Amino acid sequence: MSASKLPSKLAYDPASLIEAIGDGVALVDATGEILWMTERLAGKDPAAMRIFADACRDAIKERATLTRRRKRVSHADSSWEVEIVVLGEDRALGVFFDCALRQRFTQFIDSVDAAGGELLDLDAQIVNPLNVGERLALLERKVVDTMERVFSESAFEVRLRNRQTAQLELVIGRGIEPLRIGEAIFARPHGNGVCGLVASTGESYVCNNPDNDPYYRNGLPGARSALTVPLLLQERVIGVLNVESMEKDRFTEEHRLALETYGRYVAMALNILDMLIVERYTTSERISGMVRDEVAIPLQRVRNAATDVAAGRLTGHESLENALVSLETRLKTATAGPRTVLGIDRVVVDGAKDPIVSGKRVLVVDDDASVRETIQALLQDCGALAESCGDGTSALEIVTRSTHEGRPFDLVISDIRLPDHNGYDVFRGTKACSANTTVILMTGFGYDPNHSIVRSSQEGLSCVLFKPFQAEQLFEEVRRALAPR
Repeated sequence: MSASKLPSKLAYDPASLIEAIGDGVALVDATGEILWMTERLAGKDPAAMRIFADACRDAIKERATLTRRRKRVSHADSSWEVEIVVLGEDRALGVFFDCALRQRFTQFIDSVDAAGGELLDLDAQIVNPLNVGERLALLERKVVDTMERVFSESAFEVRLRNRQTAQLELVIGRGIEPLRIGEAIFARPHGNGVCGLVASTGESYVCNNPDNDPYYRNGLPGARSALTVPLLLQERVIGVLNVESMEKDRFTEEHRLALETYGRYVAMALNILDMLIVERYTTSERISGMVRDEVAIPLQRVRNAATDVAAGRLTGHESLENALVSLETRLKTATAGPRTVLGIDRVVVDGAKDPIVSGKRVLVVDDDASVRETIQALLQDCGALAESCGDGTSALEIVTRSTHEGRPFDLVISDIRLPDHNGYDVFRGTKACSANTTVILMTGFGYDPNHSIVRSSQEGLSCVLFKPFQAEQLFEEVRRALAPR
């Protein structure tokens, strides 16, 4: 008997594809002798292999009435399933499935998903007061716990890709030697180690022989194997997660799949933290700028009216009173928090229809009447056929009905926080009903307890507007969403 050879780097060549079938494949003759088998099957317990071969032999004897069968067999505390295809009169091809192994892998993935959920459970009351370093430390503690508890590894590093320079910058690391001063790793396939290769190709890499691997660079002192996976966000590589071990041939295909899954959670968590950091450090500046911009026009009206009063013009007092009322109104709007749309005074609507927006069907969803009515009116002034509603159930009913009537919406603008649904529900329901309808989500200063932004972004969300936003920004994103592709 012989065994196929599985290359150290998992690749899509015939040998690795055959090795990936079930938990082993073999060709058996009518006497029950194994003529050929894969390497995975060769490593099984001899008793299991004997039972497997006998099942194939029995299937050959029954070939007159059966050419394919699936049989469950057991021995001691183990159980397997065998899928058998009879080839001619004296051969059978059998696929071995280890039920216990599959169950363990399912439990493994469930543990990874649970750890990923914990990673994304970022309570705003806990996270908001923290600075950049403290937030990364919080994330690092969760990742360290998962690597030790779920993956049974403690030497790892997380590197993020710099968009401008493509440098892979270390953000979290344990046990792996840092680069020497002046050294850098870039997302390039050559000369940048395994991390550079994975970041540039988006493909995972298993290194089970660091001494002879052309891509491996020193990391964990004395490492005998390593596994590196990309951090994927909306299929974009934002970094890498690298794990190294002192154990030879430590990482299997199951480890690769599980770590790839966890890598996506890490990518989403880092992205959320990044958005929270940006939000925190820009909120104060944004609010002060908003107040200044909102009162600029009313203040000018007050100055003009005061000039009229000083000059003794008869209309001066009335103009001054109106200007003060306008100033008070805009101050209330500017300080109303996320439940408002700013900069309406600076949007000039002269009756001309926007060529991109005009005639397009748009649905606005927000439980705050002032917000949805303001957005609806602004869009209608530009020529859009805008409708609005105050909850997710009504929104999905309207979208479904309009699509069935052959007049689907071109754009849906929905708040993330609705009384009966979240933003992702509206996004997913809209896309399921009409794949060509674009969606913009709105939220008040980053409110997103259900991770609607992350989940929707993975599936094609157009953009997110953080309230309070400027009317000009609204128009810019609406035009971008409705522009011909």
